[in-house]
Amino acid sequence: MIKTVIAYDIVEGVDEKEYNDWIVDVHAHDLLANPYIDRLLFNTVLRPVASSSGGASTITNEIVPYRVAEIHYADEDAYAKSLEWFKEHPIPPERGPAGRTKFYFYVVTSEVSIDRENLHSVDRVELQSPTGR
Repeated sequence: MIKTVIAYDIVEGVDEKEYNDWIVDVHAHDLLANPYIDRLLFNTVLRPVASSSGGASTITNEIVPYRVAEIHYADEDAYAKSLEWFKEHPIPPERGPAGRTKFYFYVVTSEVSIDRENLHSVDRVELQSPTGR
């Protein structure tokens, strides 16, 4: 699985309830009409964190967005096909995020999940960036 991760705020002057109604009633429907998108995940920020676990590092939180959202895809091929699908089926501007959403970042990511069950068997190669960063 890969996903896009998007950090954003609501544009100043847009009512929060109206914005969230638009997300649920309009935008999620428009996005999920794309057959290559598997799932939408919306993480509303509750508060910034001032230091890392155990207090080892101070965190400045230069950006504290309203929300960090995720769009999930099966793989890189599905992501590429979703972009093509949107070229053929564009979301009408009046239904889109312009004028509603202030984006901070929008990135494509891979995911590796570590939990207590797989803690000792994680494939470290999967954690490496394919771009060599």
